[in-house]
Amino acid sequence: MNVEIFVTDKAGLQKFYEAIIARNETWAPVEKFGKFDFKRVSSLGECDPDSPIATTRSAKPLFFPRSAKIMKYTADSTGTRVKETDEDPFTAKRVILGMKHCDARSLQVLDKVYNWDYIDNDYQKRRQNTVVISTRCDKAETHCFCTSLDYDVENLDAMDVLIVNGTEGKVHITARTEKGDAFLKENLDPASCILHPVSDEELKKQYQAFAASFRLKMNYKEINEKLSKIFDSPEFEDVSANCISCNTCAFVCPTCHCFKISDERVKDTGVRYKSYDSCNNGYFTLMAGGHNPRPVKYRRWRQRALHKFVYYKERFGENLCVGCGKCAVSCPVNISIFEVVNQVASNEVV
Repeated sequence: MNVEIFVTDKAGLQKFYEAIIARNETWAPVEKFGKFDFKRVSSLGECDPDSPIATTRSAKPLFFPRSAKIMKYTADSTGTRVKETDEDPFTAKRVILGMKHCDARSLQVLDKVYNWDYIDNDYQKRRQNTVVISTRCDKAETHCFCTSLDYDVENLDAMDVLIVNGTEGKVHITARTEKGDAFLKENLDPASCILHPVSDEELKKQYQAFAASFRLKMNYKEINEKLSKIFDSPEFEDVSANCISCNTCAFVCPTCHCFKISDERVKDTGVRYKSYDSCNNGYFTLMAGGHNPRPVKYRRWRQRALHKFVYYKERFGENLCVGCGKCAVSCPVNISIFEVVNQVASNEVV
């Protein structure tokens, strides 16, 4: 795909956003009680596509809902009859504004598991019908470490349309996928948005400044290798000691995909739900006979850390972590996956 890079200013970007919202079903970060969550919007004034990453929730629920009906049924003396659920509201054609790079990258990670031994058709429809428009962060926040992981942040194709804030008030817009290219051709108005082709030199300068702003850095290859050899490390007990098993880390994580199936039944009619769960939940591995292979916190934290940085990597070739740091920001006892894996890896079992 021949990549065209356009330049505009903040006013032109606002017009671009307004045109998108006017023509498309649009989801964007909406503020509530000091935090931002992705909601459907009808005007630019309702949302903030440039919301701060530290207080912006993941867009994962738009692809993997927090709780979703998967079937309805009736069960009586004559037998059980299963019905289709209501139409999925997330499979309509739509645009997501303001998704961060790490969040967009998480969708590529989830694509691997949802295209694995079982194809999740609902997820596939949501992905196919969604155009992701992402603005690269100007600088890293204290909890970020996305540039330390196994993907090219500068040339990332996880989003369909990339927006980069340049120097002197300039804003660069470019398509990263065929879907994004088609979207720009349909939605951009060069006359009103003041868009003109430019070189990518300013994009590189902005990326270099962005990469230099990171406080947290890791050698993920070294971390992967060490963690794969220290399953019995006593450090897992230490790093998990303060955990209160609230599962917040998994619920805000853009790549965690554990779920549970539950039924709600009133008399002869019931609904089956698929809802978020977590390997940090003490009941997650509880078996019907009463045995639980992970009855204590450190085993559950070991599973979480190794799944993120070893098991998923072995199976799909990449980490189940995108370095967004949302878990650290949201954790009520300040546990960070970055600190967990670095502490465990730095204390090898003798």
